[in-house]
Amino acid sequence: MTDYHSQARLLLQVLPLIERYPVFALKGGTAINFFLRDMPRLSVDIDLTYTRADDRNSALAAIGDALEGLKADIERLIVGSTS
Repeated sequence: MTDYHSQARLLLQVLPLIERYPVFALKGGTAINFFLRDMPRLSVDIDLTYTRADDRNSALAAIGDALEGLKADIERLIVGSTS
């Protein structure tokens, strides 16, 4: 399996977990490629945007909390994701 296919497979495992965190919205070329049209790409990545209009400190705290939760979900639910 190529690196691209391995990355795409991992991304498809992670995307449903991101859905649990409504402070994030998926955006960018990979989102277009997976959900709207098949555009050849050299890499896959997850581009997220913060969805709330909070002050900076509140936004950073919410982003940090969500990322910690997402990390825990990935480590718990995706086999081989921890070292």
